[in-house]
Parts: sequence; structure tokens; C-alpha cells
Amino acid sequence: MSHLAVWPLVVYTSKMSVQSQNDEPTVVIVDDEERVAKCYKLFINDRYEAHIATGGQEALDTLTREVEVILLDRRMPEMHGHEVLDHIHAEGYDCRVIIISALDPDMEVLDYQFSKYLKKPIVKEQLLDTIEQVRMLDRYESLLTEYYQAVEKYSIMQSEFTSATLENNAQFQELEEDISHLRAEIDETLSVFNETTERLLRGKDIPE
Repeated sequence: MSHLAVWPLVVYTSKMSVQSQNDEPTVVIVDDEERVAKCYKLFINDRYEAHIATGGQEALDTLTREVEVILLDRRMPEMHGHEVLDHIHAEGYDCRVIIISALDPDMEVLDYQFSKYLKKPIVKEQLLDTIEQVRMLDRYESLLTEYYQAVEKYSIMQSEFTSATLENNAQFQELEEDISHLRAEIDETLSVFNETTERLLRGKDIPE
């Protein structure tokens, strides 16, 4: 029987609300300028199920556990973007938030919980790459969790049972296959994440 070593992984940032990627992931676009929100929806309609909210309260009313990504304007009447963020995290919604604002980032954003900050105006490719990037972060974390749980089970079985016993156990053989498949999925997810990150970071001065 072949023995699986614990796979060495590079540590990246991560996280995901959905167990598996749906054909049409849900994105909520929050911007008090309806024409801007409609433009974003037009950008992403081919890949995502997009819903528009033209205010903070409407966004919270629209929000469900199925929402994966929120595109959030920062400065809006009645309820600002940071107030929407506070409500999202207070209610325990596990979704990624991309702030899209005409405002330059200031020290206040250090207190906000968001995944990306984009400065208006933005273009279609930039928006699509950013959404893909934050979704890959979630996918990566989900896969890592499954992988390390599977490896832990594998290690326990090896320490408790003989090789002969494990070779004839269908569940253990299935566990080996699961670990192999998870490693392949992690590789693929990292590849997509790195490609989108490279496109987004071109020309930016990032500290080492």
C-alpha cells in the first residue's frame, strides 16, 4: 500500500461561505447611484446572479445566507457603507465584501472588515477579476479545512491499524482517494487565485 505524506502547503490568505461553487453565485450590488449599480450588474451578469440595492437598508433586506459577495459603496445617504458592514458582521453573514468607492482610503478603513477596496471608476475586467479572487480565497480555505481533516483521519487510522487491515478497508481506500482529489483541487484553486492576483497587482508596489 502506498503511504501518503502530509502535503507541504504554502500559506495564503483565505475563506468561503459556500461549501461548493454554484453555477450562478449570488452577488449583491449596493450603490445609491442606480445607473452605476446597473453598470456593475451588466459587467457581471454573464457569470453571476446579481441583485441591486440602492441603499444600505435595502441591501440588508436583500441579504441572505446564499449571498457570496457584496459590492458596497462607501458613501450613501441614510446608511453609510461602514454601517452596512457592521450589520453584516453583527448578524454573522459569511460573505465577502468588496468596497467600491470614489473616496480615497483613509485611516478609518483600518477598522472595516472587507476583502478588497476598489477606487472608482472601475472597468469590467477589474471587477470580474476581483470577484473571482475573493471567491477563490473562500474556496481555498474550505478545501484546506477538508484536506487537513482528511489527513488527520488518515494519520489516526495508520497509527491504530496494520497496513494489511487498511488495505482491505473500503472506507480507508476512499479516504486516500479523497485526499488525492483535494490536493488536486487545491492546486487548481491556487492557480486561478494566483492568475487573478497577478493581473490585479500589476504596477502596484507591494511590500515583501
